[in-house]
Amino acid sequence: MTANSPENIARAAAADLGPDVLAAIDAPQADDRTRAFGISEAAAIGGFLVQAATLAWTIWQARQDRALLVAALANSEELMQAYPRLDPEKRMSLVARIVQKLLPDGFSHAATEKRRWIAGLIGSRNAPGNAPSRDFIGGATILQPFADEFWWIVCQPIGWLPGAGDGTNLPRVDVPKGFVTDLASVPDYLWAFLQKTGKYGNAAIYHDWLYWQQPQGVTREAADRVFDRAMHDMGVDAVTRNLIWAGVRVFGGGYWEANATAKACGEKRVLKRLPNTPTVTWEDWRKEPGVFV
Repeated sequence: MTANSPENIARAAAADLGPDVLAAIDAPQADDRTRAFGISEAAAIGGFLVQAATLAWTIWQARQDRALLVAALANSEELMQAYPRLDPEKRMSLVARIVQKLLPDGFSHAATEKRRWIAGLIGSRNAPGNAPSRDFIGGATILQPFADEFWWIVCQPIGWLPGAGDGTNLPRVDVPKGFVTDLASVPDYLWAFLQKTGKYGNAAIYHDWLYWQQPQGVTREAADRVFDRAMHDMGVDAVTRNLIWAGVRVFGGGYWEANATAKACGEKRVLKRLPNTPTVTWEDWRKEPGVFV
């Protein structure tokens, strides 16, 4: 850990956001932070960073568990109501910055765990599921890896249908055959929590598809709720679901934005022609003519 106090953590995060935010760290904070509508955005961000850093430091000192730290921050009612001018997505991005400053090396060593998860998922793709048929389309996921084992192809259509108990504004999910995914919408440190059996594996694919497609009217928060509800339908326990939901809420914003930028630049992810050799990489295959829908 490079930071040695909540103040240093907050200042390190503020420094990345510009001099106005950094200056706000040293300014007197509003006494009633939950009603501080009149302060500038820089001051609100600075105050929120201080509050989030203090809470993160306290939680980490009490129990050094990455997943529990992120979940506690994402579920903190006080933190999520402070500084009302900050929208929910801004809050989550600021929480992510605080966690990354607190644990700069704590969230970046899961490539091997992801590959193990994929291998387990492929090996159990024919395992029976116990979820009602209304919720799922296409059965268990079948993935074909590219040679780099970092990108995978969804080899049959899969999907999820919202039910009566899922709340409003949740979209139907239809992932087409040929979708190429790196499953990056799930933060690295969460792979150890993801089960490798049955239809559960589809939930991560649904989430990655929504993060890539970003259908009109579907927010990032709604995509995260689909992930949670699909896990619920698959029988994942509430504690595990909350840890995973918190992880994607806090760390998913950068991936959502990167996908939007990539699509605007013309990147495509749905193939109409799949490779017939296990030695080709995604980088090489995407350059082939006529491979995309």
